[in-house]
Amino acid sequence: MRNCNVFSVNMDLAQIKAAILSFLLIGIVSLYSYQVAAQPDLKVITEDWAPYNYEEKAELKGFSIEIVQAVMDELGEQYPISIYPGVRGDRMLETLPNVMYFSLFRTPEREDKFKWIGPISQEAIYFYKRKDNPQTYQTIDDIKQANNITVPYKGLIANKVDELGITNVMKLSSRDRQFSLLFSNRAELAVNTSPLGVAYYLKQIDKPVDSLVPTGVKLLEFPLYIACSKEIPDSVIQRWQAALDKVKASDKYEKIYSKYLM
Repeated sequence: MRNCNVFSVNMDLAQIKAAILSFLLIGIVSLYSYQVAAQPDLKVITEDWAPYNYEEKAELKGFSIEIVQAVMDELGEQYPISIYPGVRGDRMLETLPNVMYFSLFRTPEREDKFKWIGPISQEAIYFYKRKDNPQTYQTIDDIKQANNITVPYKGLIANKVDELGITNVMKLSSRDRQFSLLFSNRAELAVNTSPLGVAYYLKQIDKPVDSLVPTGVKLLEFPLYIACSKEIPDSVIQRWQAALDKVKASDKYEKIYSKYLM
């Protein structure tokens, strides 16, 4: 009789262990299912804006590309990065769920339309002149007295130039040409991109990176961010933000930035 009782107790313990194991497995599966549900299938996109995001010989390159890839490495997650024309990227961000779009200026007009991760970097856009140009420019009024300023054909920079009432401009779609006209004396100033961009385009036209210098007049100063669809959960935004902060605190960030500045 005693052996039967022991057998019964052992069976009870086995059943209890099985029940506990089953409960744990259900909990793990439920947690995993919740995490999967909370982790959307992100669509990470950018536009062709060298040297931040661009494609060269079928390879994605650029300062922001490398930073976003470093963030994904930090997270242990990988998403393909796709390049679209800027207008299409804007439309995708505004109409589709789970889109992350970089590198975007975080402007007051955009602030409440999206969620934000960043800044990837803090950028300023100045009016540039040739290194051998002795003229000094300290105010917008000085800029208005210049002979021809090359600016982008459209976009935030062109809009800001118009807003300031600067009319002595040549609007061009090619940034190479915007710079080239300075060296052929057909333009006196150029305003179209940040210091990283100036260095990149000067190299494209075989000019030393110091052959143009910034004037004392800043047109814009905006940090560059990853703009995100509002449907993306806050938990995902926070995880990406923490990973970006960690990358920026490492020496990897400065190495990537320096590579594109030289």
